[in-house]
Amino acid sequence: MGGTSYRQWPADSLLGRTHDRIRQALLGLGTPVRYRSRQTVIRQGEEGLFTVLLLSGCVKVVVNTEFGQDVLLAVRGAGDLCGEMAVLEARRRSANVIACVPVHARLIHSKQLVDFLEHTPEAGVALARAVSERLRWANDRRAEFVACPAPIRVARVVIEINRKHGHSPVPLSQAEIASLAGVAPRTAEKALQTMQRAGLVHRSYRRTVVTDMERLRRFAEISAEIPY
Repeated sequence: MGGTSYRQWPADSLLGRTHDRIRQALLGLGTPVRYRSRQTVIRQGEEGLFTVLLLSGCVKVVVNTEFGQDVLLAVRGAGDLCGEMAVLEARRRSANVIACVPVHARLIHSKQLVDFLEHTPEAGVALARAVSERLRWANDRRAEFVACPAPIRVARVVIEINRKHGHSPVPLSQAEIASLAGVAPRTAEKALQTMQRAGLVHRSYRRTVVTDMERLRRFAEISAEIPY
């Protein structure tokens, strides 16, 4: 494990939510594994035989719809557990998980994770909270799709990605940002151009970095009550 148990994990990740004793136990589960950029970590439709605990890098959660479209649902990073829903529900995978960049992780077989959660209630509570927060985030996005204009939705996606992964910008295409925001790619492009001209973000190939978070939050109409 090296120094991984004592590094600072994102506060809203599974490892960031757990006490050191539980964190060290989680980090001791499974076996170390590495994934190349763009390598499939979890494949939609397969049995849930394992979970993946991310130690570094980030991954995309992508659903291939019945109409053949790839829809980006979320980005996960260091400290997050991926693939737990299929394991806990004993169902097939509902989405693909694809490495955005080189990823270092631990592959934990389903029985080992279930046994650990049964004997470590604190870890089960932390995992339940992490899953609950993901569901809350998804519900908030659904509400925004109805209530918020497209530029605001795009801005909020950019803010969220930079808040969680700003130390290492996530390589997302314009189409992927559009997918997260629930808008057309051309609409996302117009919104991103507006933000760049206003000096709120800097854009390069598959990178959108926030340069003025305070003004971008105002652009996105984010108040203190909105958890971004």
